[in-house]
Amino acid sequence: MDQSRPVELLLRCLRSAPDEASRDRLATLPSSDWDALIEESDRYGVAPLLYRSLKAIHPNTHVPADAMDKLRFMYLRSAGRKVRLHHNLGEVLRALRQACIPVIVLKGAHLAELVYGDIALRPMNDVDILVHEDDLMRAETALLEMDYAPGERQRQIAKDNCHFRYWSANRDLLVEVHWCLLPSAYRLKMDLGEQWRRSVPAVVAGVDVSVLCPEDLLLYLCLHASKHVFEMGPKPFYDIRETIECYGEKIDWLQIEARSKQWGEAKCVYLTMRLASELAGASMPDGLMEALRPSDFDEQLILLARDRVLAYGQRDYSDLTLSPKLAQLWGPKRILSKVALILRRAFPSPKEMARVYPAPSGSARIYLYYPLRIKALIARHGRQSWRLLNRNERMRKLAEQRNELTMLEEWLMVP
Repeated sequence: MDQSRPVELLLRCLRSAPDEASRDRLATLPSSDWDALIEESDRYGVAPLLYRSLKAIHPNTHVPADAMDKLRFMYLRSAGRKVRLHHNLGEVLRALRQACIPVIVLKGAHLAELVYGDIALRPMNDVDILVHEDDLMRAETALLEMDYAPGERQRQIAKDNCHFRYWSANRDLLVEVHWCLLPSAYRLKMDLGEQWRRSVPAVVAGVDVSVLCPEDLLLYLCLHASKHVFEMGPKPFYDIRETIECYGEKIDWLQIEARSKQWGEAKCVYLTMRLASELAGASMPDGLMEALRPSDFDEQLILLARDRVLAYGQRDYSDLTLSPKLAQLWGPKRILSKVALILRRAFPSPKEMARVYPAPSGSARIYLYYPLRIKALIARHGRQSWRLLNRNERMRKLAEQRNELTMLEEWLMVP
């Protein structure tokens, strides 16, 4: 099997409706290609979904016993992990409820239990909850009393963050406590109060909580996937498909269109929904995509985004990975712009420094950490910078690819 065929076959196997071509292909698939297919599903984090698909959508397809055994093991491993995670999440939610702190459960925990209907099918490594900003300190107190440790040295609300992290080694659980859905730096015109008012009651991990209404959930999934510039692989598009299938006619698509434009999110929704349709087979009503299509959309953007999705798990996180800031030094920016970029990177504001180093932003001690920051930047990026300066061909290509990705990111995030 060539490199593209396992991916394409996997995507077709994961469709909600049986596909004649993929069914015929599966019927004649050699054992070695089954191994490649399962490896791809594991890399993308969708092996439990493939297991469900082969049992429910392709029940008459002959699957080698060892292949099905591998997928069953992956499914059960996922189930065991999620049972522990949901138990620990339940403890957190009960503690917050006892403290009379309203909570909206976000993303994975909401999707796994209420949308997929099987917690094993939706992989997640942490849990996200939303509380009112005024309740942040009380939520932190409840978590600290449960032996959760804060993930940030200085927990400060700023334009470039939207949550604080808390980790419990004993429970093997990371909890992200949001006070908004996205950092205010994204300049989206959201009314968080309206999202709270539209939230609906639910039971998650055995606790009465709230979750986003279907329309806000879909918009948030689009925002979250595009904010990460589709670096999380195809899983977000299955989340979108499963959400559409779960809520069906309850979804008000006119509100999806209206809110996406009102929030300045139409670009994110259009591109993410197109990917969900093309990669995961998500169904949208006629006319929605045309109504959302931005006037400055270029088909090259869908190709860049698709490549980004399918490259998940293949990236080399060694020194061949190029940071976006460093890649911009290779681009067409003027020399003064490049110098300004270097200075901003090397000397961030004291408030930003205080989130990393153990000194308050208003203290003179914070300035003692700037040499440490510069030393860390040299250690992290010095070798790459030298290769770029010496016009290393491989680094040049990486810089060009990184700048293409930056172009996609900037297009998505400008309302």
